Amino acid sequence: MPCDIAPPIPGDKVYLVIWYKEGAPSPIYSFDSRGKSFDQAKHWADEQVLGGRAFFRYTDDPAKLTVESVRESDGGVYRCRVDFKKSPTRNTKVNLTVLIPPERLIILDDKGTNIPHHILGPYNEGSSVNITCIATGGRPSPRVTWWQENALLDDSYEQVADRRVQNVLRLEKLGRRHLHTVFTCQASNNNLVAPISSPVSLDMNLRPLWVRLQGENHPLSADNTYELDCEAVGARPPPMMNWWKGSIPLRNTRETTSPDGNTTTSTVTFVPTMEDSGKILTCRATTPLIDDTTLEDGWKLNIHHVPIVSLELGSNLNASSIREGIDVYFECNIKSNPWVYKVSWRHNGMTLFNNASVGTIVSNQSLVLQSVSRARAGLYTCVGSNQEGDGESNPVYLDVKFAPVCKPGQQKVHGVARQETVRIQCELEANPQEGIHFTWKFNNTAEIIDIAASYFTTDRARSTTSYTPMTELDYGTLLCWGRNDLGVQKAPCVFHIIPAGKPDGLQNCTILNQTAESLHVECTDGFDGGLPQEFVMEVYDAMTQNLVTNVTSRVPAFTISGLESGIGFDISLYAANSKGRSDSVPLHAYTSKAAEKRTAATPAILQITPILGVLIGVVAALVLLAVIIVVVMRLRGHGDEDVKEREDGSGRRGTPPGGDKACSMPLSKDMDESIDSMDEKNPDIIPQNSDTDYQDPDEKAFEKLNNAPNRIYSSMTPRLHSPPNNGTYENTNNIMNIPKTNDEITYAELSPMYGTSTLRRQQPHQEPTVYAQIDVSKKLVPALSSASEGCHPSALPVLHHPHLTAHQQPLHVLQQRSQRPRDESLPDQQADVETPLISQPTSTPHRESMFGHQHPMSEPGGRIPTSQGPRVTTTRF
Repeated sequence: MPCDIAPPIPGDKVYLVIWYKEGAPSPIYSFDSRGKSFDQAKHWADEQVLGGRAFFRYTDDPAKLTVESVRESDGGVYRCRVDFKKSPTRNTKVNLTVLIPPERLIILDDKGTNIPHHILGPYNEGSSVNITCIATGGRPSPRVTWWQENALLDDSYEQVADRRVQNVLRLEKLGRRHLHTVFTCQASNNNLVAPISSPVSLDMNLRPLWVRLQGENHPLSADNTYELDCEAVGARPPPMMNWWKGSIPLRNTRETTSPDGNTTTSTVTFVPTMEDSGKILTCRATTPLIDDTTLEDGWKLNIHHVPIVSLELGSNLNASSIREGIDVYFECNIKSNPWVYKVSWRHNGMTLFNNASVGTIVSNQSLVLQSVSRARAGLYTCVGSNQEGDGESNPVYLDVKFAPVCKPGQQKVHGVARQETVRIQCELEANPQEGIHFTWKFNNTAEIIDIAASYFTTDRARSTTSYTPMTELDYGTLLCWGRNDLGVQKAPCVFHIIPAGKPDGLQNCTILNQTAESLHVECTDGFDGGLPQEFVMEVYDAMTQNLVTNVTSRVPAFTISGLESGIGFDISLYAANSKGRSDSVPLHAYTSKAAEKRTAATPAILQITPILGVLIGVVAALVLLAVIIVVVMRLRGHGDEDVKEREDGSGRRGTPPGGDKACSMPLSKDMDESIDSMDEKNPDIIPQNSDTDYQDPDEKAFEKLNNAPNRIYSSMTPRLHSPPNNGTYENTNNIMNIPKTNDEITYAELSPMYGTSTLRRQQPHQEPTVYAQIDVSKKLVPALSSASEGCHPSALPVLHHPHLTAHQQPLHVLQQRSQRPRDESLPDQQADVETPLISQPTSTPHRESMFGHQHPMSEPGGRIPTSQGPRVTTTRF
């Protein structure tokens, strides 16, 4: 409320401003600036009238008395009194009229229910609705109107009671356009303040506009999983979605709704089967609050599937009576969508092709097998192929009856020691296997022996016999036959019985990979001694010689992990079978240091690349080879000098000091070189005539050895046999210096012994090398009393070869006295002779068999008597 406080004359000053209200007995407000500036003036207000809601603003022009939170009781006439210092008092009146706007608005639906949250409805699409707005309070009475956005819809209001005014808005045939429409009710009774308003939003239930299956109706594959989508648009609230396959509802569905609620998508997980082909797959959408609002969409299903195939044998064939030589055919029945583009046949999983030359005829859905054999037996299937895949039929087993044959993969060679029993198993393939009769025979070059049924057992298609060889003649071949209802086995099963022993040692053992914690070693295996062998690697700590680990393998390859890094190892490798173990092969290996340890110790100066490593290895190998060559040449040079020192003035080589003229020439393959060098340097040997040019080198060497004078060669003894571990021999008078052991056999190479060059010319072909075995278990010939005996073969012990069976090589007995007469002064020259591996069939028409056949001339111990006199059992290769 304004109050002019400007002085009427210049230089005058306001002392006091007082406000009065009509009907109030005393002032209601005062502003006292007497003796003070305006900033320090004192304000006072009547708490009962103004209640602290009034304040005089003297700085405004004109000055004003402001009243906050005006009440209806604040209305009336106010008077402002201004007292000046010099000028007369001024009074100003102000009439305050208080307007009362409407207090609130109430929105009611057509049922007279108050609308919560300003949302009206929902109403079904197509229905009509009345919306009532009531304004309460206000002075004067307010004006009530309905608006849609900025458009006036209805201004027809009426007074319904004291201080209550209403307006009813009627909407006809609600449509989709009315969804979420905002209607606003306003009430106003003056132009000074904004009218009060209340908006409401219209919610509706709508029918779906359409229902549609998503994608295209493509053929579906049977037994595959599909997810099909169906979309319903325009329905409120989200509709109920249902899937049907024909008349069967589908349950495995899920629904999603777009953020605006306008689109609902239903997804069904569908696994079609062959039987679903031709059925209708339907998607339906329904709004339950609105009648007759169901919409649907559907597809006719076309289900593709893998061919269904069944196989059967020809109708006029009996599956239980098919034997080798007859014709067989199969029929393949197929059900497929789409139809097959190929029909194939399989035998035991392998595809069959049309080949009339081998009797296989493929004709679309039929298979003909001409003149079937046992190899054609097995499982047959028919395969139909279309775009969906390959459909394989039920397997039909073709059972082909046939006479017995040997089962492949059996152990053919059995290594057996003397007086050791081995079980020989003969396994046959036959159809039928019941009632098979077995026949066993033993064969060597001397005879064939039938084995009685009491010496073997039979179990269906398997027969087992036990065999114990006692002498060399018991090594040979076992033959096994079988017979069933379809006939007798054409070719027998053959099992070779050979002598068994310890395996040979491993060869070419190489460390292929060594890391900080692992080693990998590979070797080449040797002869297994006629028995199954296994391979062993033992690893020892190089410093302590403690066993770190050992590995056993069926193949000569070993891998060890978990080793300590940065240390050395001694490795021992050997093969073993039931007869013993071979000699060990030593290796030395080491594990590299761990990466962090190498880094901490010294920084890497040079990085060894693979190429640089190969170059270093090649250079090292060349240097090593050169050193070996130099050492060998120097050793040979020293050997020649030693021989020259022992030569006398006549050019002869003398006897070593302290030695006699006992035989020391080695019986080995190096004999050729020794004899040749002797021919060149020895003046006592008269050159042979021209006929010797046609002789075999072995024959020349042997003849020169027999014709040469008695000499002593100190290098002869070590080649026959190496000394035992203690370096000494038990009998120093033994001519051959062979230790007395019963478990070692030494082999030597003998040259053929022919009398004259004329006999050699009658043998134009080159004679095979003759090997002999020195059996140290027999009595050895004692040392000769005189050095004149020399190196005559009569001084040799009995020799024979133990590893060749009778049917592998011929045997010849050489008389050791062929070059010299026997010295009758030696009482113990008679040596025991081993039974030859093979004797002539005429000399032993019957012999003792391990199955009970007694040789008429055999001794009680089972040995055939031998002729008296020393002999050497030899074998030509």
